[in-house]
Amino acid sequence: MRIFILLMLVGSLLSNNLWADHEPDHLYNVQGFVLDANQRGSRNLTVQVLSKGAVLGSTRTNSEGYYALNLNLHDADYDRILTLRAGPHTEEIRVTFDVSDTASTRIHWANFIDGQYVEGKVGEFQIPPWSYPLAGLILIILIAVALEKRRKKKIRLAKYGSAVKNTISKHKAKKTRRKHH
Repeated sequence: MRIFILLMLVGSLLSNNLWADHEPDHLYNVQGFVLDANQRGSRNLTVQVLSKGAVLGSTRTNSEGYYALNLNLHDADYDRILTLRAGPHTEEIRVTFDVSDTASTRIHWANFIDGQYVEGKVGEFQIPPWSYPLAGLILIILIAVALEKRRKKKIRLAKYGSAVKNTISKHKAKKTRRKHH
């Protein structure tokens, strides 16, 4: 029974069937921050995306000034001009994305900092993507070194038995005595 539950859990985690209203290539996310001159978020501010006066999406900023709008745009909407309104601030944004990439989430970072429009991600430290494989390689090397030391120690103990333990203990005792004298 435990194995069945474990298999069901692993199967559900590995499943890539997502329940969504639209295909990934139909979603266009406009998100960002509305910040004051001191980089503090403007809370509970209405943010809207409009096209030719019609509201495509509307939300409010959270306590950090962050907002996210999920719009239903298609490949045909590439290069379309939208109007972004965040409280008293307004800016025109151009819909851009890689039309050939239908798997990645299409995100447009649009921020207002002290009333000025700033495109792109702001205020976050990002770990470069190349560092993950490098960290994994270093971790694998450290584990391999630790396992090799452990293997050699087991071989020594099997070959020499407890005599090695006593020799090591005597050697450590000599070092300790030398330090104290």
